[in-house]
Amino acid sequence: MPEENPQSKDTRATIKVCLHEKCCRKGAEQVYANLKEGLSKEEALVLPVYECFNFCKEGPNIAINDNIVRGVKPFLAVERVRQELRDPSCRADGLGSKSLDALDEVLEDITKL
Repeated sequence: MPEENPQSKDTRATIKVCLHEKCCRKGAEQVYANLKEGLSKEEALVLPVYECFNFCKEGPNIAINDNIVRGVKPFLAVERVRQELRDPSCRADGLGSKSLDALDEVLEDITKL
């Protein structure tokens, strides 16, 4: 069996930008454009997402490798992503990023209220 070439693995970050209408009203389209222009293809794959991340009041929102980062300012988007890649926000105490998978649990809890 041939050995897997470690350099062939895609190590880029995946950045998903919420382009739902509420985030767009807060500048999400400019966040998306700035990330597409400011991050190299080697750094990140930047994707538009039209599903809401459910943090509309805190938008524009992005997901970096499925960890949500809220309130991303268009003019600071590239810098914010690079900072998150170097030092991800803490999720244990509810501050900073939240995994997209964790949202399912949050939504379940909310619907039980």
